[in-house]
Amino acid sequence: MDIEYTGEHLIPGMIGHFCTSLSFVSAIVATLSFYMAAKKEGSSDWFLIGKQAFRIHSLSVAGIIATLFYLLVNHYYEYNYVWQHSNNEMPIRYILACFWEGQEGSLVLWTFWNLILGNIFMMKSKSFLASNMAIISIAQVFLSSMVLGIYIMGYKFGSSPFILLRENPDMANLPFTKIADYTSKIDGKGLNPILQNYWMIIHPPTLFLGFATTLIPFAYAISGFWKRKYNEWQRHALPWAYFAVMVLGLGILMGGIWAYEALSFGGFWAWDPVENASLVPWLTLVGAAHLMHLSRVNSPPIRLSYCLVVITYIYVLYSTFLTRSGVLGDTSVHAFTDLGISGQLLLYLFFFIGLSVFFLVKNWKNIPSNEGEESVYSREFWMLIGALVLFVSSFQILFSTSIPVINAVFGTELAPPADPIAHYNSWQIPFASIIAIIIGFTQMLKYNKTDKKDFFKKISISLLLGTILTIIISWGLNMVNYFYLMLLFASIFAVTANLQYLINILNGKILKGGASIAHIGFGLILLGALISTSKSDIISQNSSGVDLQGLGKDFSNQENILLNLDDTLKMGDYEVAYRGAVKTGINIHFNIDFLSETEDGLKKEFTLKPIVQLNKVMGNVAEPDTWHYLTKDIYTHITYADLDKAQGIIKDNGLSTSEHLLKVGDSIFSANSIITLEKINPHVEVPRYKIKEGDIAVAAELKLIHLDGQESWANPIYLIIEKQVFSIPDTIPKTGTVFVFNKINPASGEITIQMIQKNDPKKDFVILKAIVFPYINVLWSGIVLMVLGTIIAIRNRILIMRKE
Repeated sequence: MDIEYTGEHLIPGMIGHFCTSLSFVSAIVATLSFYMAAKKEGSSDWFLIGKQAFRIHSLSVAGIIATLFYLLVNHYYEYNYVWQHSNNEMPIRYILACFWEGQEGSLVLWTFWNLILGNIFMMKSKSFLASNMAIISIAQVFLSSMVLGIYIMGYKFGSSPFILLRENPDMANLPFTKIADYTSKIDGKGLNPILQNYWMIIHPPTLFLGFATTLIPFAYAISGFWKRKYNEWQRHALPWAYFAVMVLGLGILMGGIWAYEALSFGGFWAWDPVENASLVPWLTLVGAAHLMHLSRVNSPPIRLSYCLVVITYIYVLYSTFLTRSGVLGDTSVHAFTDLGISGQLLLYLFFFIGLSVFFLVKNWKNIPSNEGEESVYSREFWMLIGALVLFVSSFQILFSTSIPVINAVFGTELAPPADPIAHYNSWQIPFASIIAIIIGFTQMLKYNKTDKKDFFKKISISLLLGTILTIIISWGLNMVNYFYLMLLFASIFAVTANLQYLINILNGKILKGGASIAHIGFGLILLGALISTSKSDIISQNSSGVDLQGLGKDFSNQENILLNLDDTLKMGDYEVAYRGAVKTGINIHFNIDFLSETEDGLKKEFTLKPIVQLNKVMGNVAEPDTWHYLTKDIYTHITYADLDKAQGIIKDNGLSTSEHLLKVGDSIFSANSIITLEKINPHVEVPRYKIKEGDIAVAAELKLIHLDGQESWANPIYLIIEKQVFSIPDTIPKTGTVFVFNKINPASGEITIQMIQKNDPKKDFVILKAIVFPYINVLWSGIVLMVLGTIIAIRNRILIMRKE
């Protein structure tokens, strides 16, 4: 019997499905039309058809976006995407983050940026117009197909954001599907708590704009080889390449800032596989942009420029596969689960690989070759070396990141890096040092050939200044690691040499020094990252007198401090005190006062409020809080807190009861103790009971370490006598805490302990981790300068093109 569902809003979903289908079909029409227009030079009819089809495609994508936003804003949980990524408790400002949290929404975002760039390209560009639009349109065909969610000959194409919750195969036959008015009874799962941060409103669209922009240089490269204009395409693609370098780089760095402000691992870059997958195309794109810059010289490296440009876009597609195929699901906080579109992702990837290889092979013999060898004292020689170093650097990251894929494809059992940060740093610090040195001295070289004496005269000042500053800084920071010293010198040299070039050679003309400013910014990013991470100082060594080590690896006494309510303890250069917690919405703010000693006693310097965000569905998440000084940041996050007490759920002087599943060695907290299951004793004597053969008497030996450092033991007993279950509780006289042994699982070795304790508001406490990051503002200032320099370089390149 069919159920007549009530309360569902079906018309927006129908509109959404129509728009996704229209988007796909119109992209196909645009592709074929632009292809015919490019093939038949001067065919305005085909171009006009393609242009109109692309406009229809643009309107249909706008319809997809508007419809999905409408569903999210109105909390129409009958739609699977809305239910998956939003709920009633979520602040409305995170609706944007909901939109692109899921695979379907982020693919629509990518499609949106492609069509924006495509429309700008049609309005502003005249060279390679039809052929470039054919490449852009075929990319839109692939992206549009991934949100279709339709079956053709039994094969599913894409995953639609407009399917109903009850149509989701994972929800089939669940009880709610039998309720006609189920929409009035459900709430959504909600946005992943780690994404409920303002950086996640601006980081993903910036990153996807960077991904989308890499398509334009790729389209120019294919068009250039298609039309056999091997050098001309580079001049037109160069401003787009610079723009892509800036936007993609900014997107990656925004991700680092988000991690620094929202995640609790303590830092801004952890070599996460998905972070790596975004970094890899940026590295090759930087190399490609610098080689494309050589299109003005007599013998530019056309083949290598082409290869790096197309590899960049292929890397973008490969990173998409890594992120969305589910292969990285267990190794990255960013990865999506597999929605069944892996086949389409691979088809997308291999199509563009085949297209790139086809045009390279077809044109190989016709490509103008370099005549003779470049001089070692020429700018183009070292730009070429730098591009190759960037490619090797990107390949190392790609290989290590792809270990799960390699194992899946070839059946190997390669182990991923046990310590990713140490692994990648050991490879990338030398590469970064080489690049920093190259961008330092290359500006002093001229194209074709440079006088040796003149070159060494110019560079000697920067070398001397860089060496002196390296000695001073390494001595002041007590930096002795050889790899760190190498990068320290290289980054300082990059800054001093480009600053010298900007002042002495360009005479301080900022608008002509875009490259130098960007290079200074890059050098400062390396310098700030090196100092802030290598010399970071964990100041939260535990001085409470309570041993936290027994709680597990996350509770090291060298990294965590236990703070009782209103008690004051020494931490680094400060005295710190926990002043209680305040709940605001879904966030609990823990107030940590930082005090300094003065002649008049302790003076409050500042208060930090690290957060625990409550989420019943996905688990609670700790969010750090940071105090910013000019020369350092003080970063804090909550390792543990009694959230019930913080929310005021437990009444003062009442009793609270909780159950805990424990194995030997596991630890839990009470309001005033750390409790560890030391042993399960299967041979215990119980005087009050006569234990016969076949009966069971087991004791849980619990060790309690109280907040004052004293130790107690509790031994609750679990009995089975003549098939009847009994429990003999044990009480700690010091605290009045009662332990009851309720269950035992012989197969898993787990037991269930019930803990009944008196609630004492004076015993509230938190476990805190605090890190000092010195001179991290050097990194942030480097980001600003690199972006500013790239903007100036784009402006200059556009002005040059207008004059040509």
